[in-house]
Amino acid sequence: MMDPKMMQKMMLEGMRTAMRMSFDTLASVQEQMEKMWRMFLEQSGDLQKEGEKVLAEWMENLRKGRDEVRRNLEDGLRKMGEVLGKEQG
Repeated sequence: MMDPKMMQKMMLEGMRTAMRMSFDTLASVQEQMEKMWRMFLEQSGDLQKEGEKVLAEWMENLRKGRDEVRRNLEDGLRKMGEVLGKEQG
């Protein structure tokens, strides 16, 4: 039978890996969405200038929000790892 502490560490690592993969996928989807909107704006004529400004602000806010959530989750996972490490010692 596997040691419960080892199982906790394995679960934590699985959560960390899943989180990273999810954020990488989210970043890829956001990049594709941005490309699609830029193509749309290039063909929109009068809306192009204002639309590009709005898109740039929107994408920057999305990136900042995504990065902040990622940092918070990684910090939480790091703290969980520290707690599990202390419990073993």
